[in-house]
Amino acid sequence: MPDDVSLPPELAALFHQIYDDLTTGTNYPDPRQLKDQLDTWIRHMLYSPTDLADILKAVSAIHDALTARIITHHVSVFKTRDHRSVPGAFCWIAMGSDARQEQVVRTDQDNALIYADPPRSQEKDWDAYFADLAGQVVTDLDRFGFSLCKGDVMATNPQWRGSLTRWRQSLDQWIGSAEPADIRILTILLDFRPVYGDFPMARGLLDRVFDLFQKNPAVNHYLTRDDLLFSSPKTLFGRIRTHRIPGCRACFNIKTAGLAHLINGIRILALNHGIFSPSTLARLAGLKDQKIIDAGEYEQYLEAFYHLNRLKIGSHLNRDRHPDLPVNCVDLTTLSKTKKKQLKTVLNSVTLLQKQIQRNYSMKWMNFFN
Repeated sequence: MPDDVSLPPELAALFHQIYDDLTTGTNYPDPRQLKDQLDTWIRHMLYSPTDLADILKAVSAIHDALTARIITHHVSVFKTRDHRSVPGAFCWIAMGSDARQEQVVRTDQDNALIYADPPRSQEKDWDAYFADLAGQVVTDLDRFGFSLCKGDVMATNPQWRGSLTRWRQSLDQWIGSAEPADIRILTILLDFRPVYGDFPMARGLLDRVFDLFQKNPAVNHYLTRDDLLFSSPKTLFGRIRTHRIPGCRACFNIKTAGLAHLINGIRILALNHGIFSPSTLARLAGLKDQKIIDAGEYEQYLEAFYHLNRLKIGSHLNRDRHPDLPVNCVDLTTLSKTKKKQLKTVLNSVTLLQKQIQRNYSMKWMNFFN
């Protein structure tokens, strides 16, 4: 268990049972059994007084161990069954909520693969090996409950798998582009964490991402503009923004209308002050330590992060009771007055952060050129 994680004894015992099976067990894990174990353990944690930060770190450690076990299993199979050895150094990368260590419930995958530059005569052979490995890993992650990414942000997509040189060339293109698609790719890469393999190679690429970011201040404008393309959580009249769908009169998307704005805003603030951890909680702590935000703002944003995450997790755990609700959504008509008031307060913090980011980093004159 991570050193800075504190779990009650019974939950710590369940953690070690699952973790040890993944890291030292002789048998390849059974997807159905592991999913049941994880669901039971996570439910117990969420309904316990355990701090959400500890839950996020503990679950992330299990996810990393599972990914590493899947990779080592298939590398071994390729070698013993197919007589195909790993051609060179590589690193498996987590992105999105997995990189930020904020993935409690199993969501869709966001991953990538970087490998060392091959000899020119072996480029196709190397990529064929890593394409096959990515295919096996992504397929098994899906079997274990991490569904395929609808946007195809996975190592099976050649855009998200390549040599170190090709990755650098792609970065140079994305960092200078005003195209919304390229900005979204850059946003994904800014939440980037090596999980298995050659970490120094991955960190070298990550350093290049941040170096290019700092040399191109226009990127802030594009990231801010991209966030503003999605509706703010509240209307001009201060009401929570909802939409009507069949079976839900006041549907609020916790992720896209709340959490995404909070995470985006904290990311932009942190990157502009040299805080390069992918974790939202670590970014927040860094902003407070550098006095970029005061203690009151820190508590506001922390409470918003905790509240929205618990609401999102609850929506996933209660899917069987509300099967018609879209993923990550809550029907506001089912909330008590007290809970609605709490949500409004939390969303006030999100709106204030969004306005601050727009005021500080949006370059309005650039809108005339793109």
